[in-house]
Amino acid sequence: MRMSDIVEAKAQSEYLPLRPMGWVQSLTIFGFFSVLLWTSIYWGIDWLRHSLGLSLMMSWFISGTVIALLPMIVYTIYMTRRDGWSGVRGMAGRLRLKKPNGSDIKWVGGGLLAVAVLSGLLFEAARVIDPKFLPIPPFMETRTGSLLGLFLAWIPLYICNIVGEELLWRGYVLPRQEVAFGRTAWLVNGVFWLLFHWSTKLPTMVLILPTTLIVPWIVQRRRNTWVGILTHGVFNAVGFIATVTGLTAHL
Repeated sequence: MRMSDIVEAKAQSEYLPLRPMGWVQSLTIFGFFSVLLWTSIYWGIDWLRHSLGLSLMMSWFISGTVIALLPMIVYTIYMTRRDGWSGVRGMAGRLRLKKPNGSDIKWVGGGLLAVAVLSGLLFEAARVIDPKFLPIPPFMETRTGSLLGLFLAWIPLYICNIVGEELLWRGYVLPRQEVAFGRTAWLVNGVFWLLFHWSTKLPTMVLILPTTLIVPWIVQRRRNTWVGILTHGVFNAVGFIATVTGLTAHL
């Protein structure tokens, strides 16, 4: 056992033990936020476009952040405090936000390599079945405006996306799922995380399948949410850059 795990265990002993999160609770929380994601895509974007005249992508940046992602952060903080964890150090310990060490960084690198290889293989296999297969969400298909403006507008969504999902799914939910499901908790977490994206349509879900399974697996093994934040963050950043610069159009 690593020294950081010993310190974490000692800190957690001062609080209430984690309550298990089984199938029903997992379905409820993932399902609720998946509905918020659907709402942000199929209601929020249209409202912003028609009411304020914003572009498709800019509307997604605002709608996705306000309707789906910020509520994840608020919910995580609220539930963590309600469970008895207070203060920055206490909440960080509960959410497994530990400073990454050398081994953690190696796992991040290995995870990114695995995601890249497996995603590439899935993409090629899907192209064999459907030559027109292109896993771009509907709100990312059209780009207008300058690249610099898009990147600046994208940053708040990006931060809320990575922080919101990883703190909730891996920081808050996964440890409770581990109490209920033990060593297979990462698989339950990953499957629900994949289904959470149902509103982004099937091609996108196919491409992100490796990410949704590899990230929770690594986080459970390392017991460090920062591993998920870094892996998820790099993958999403690369995907966004490839999309807005037109690289995906040449695939």
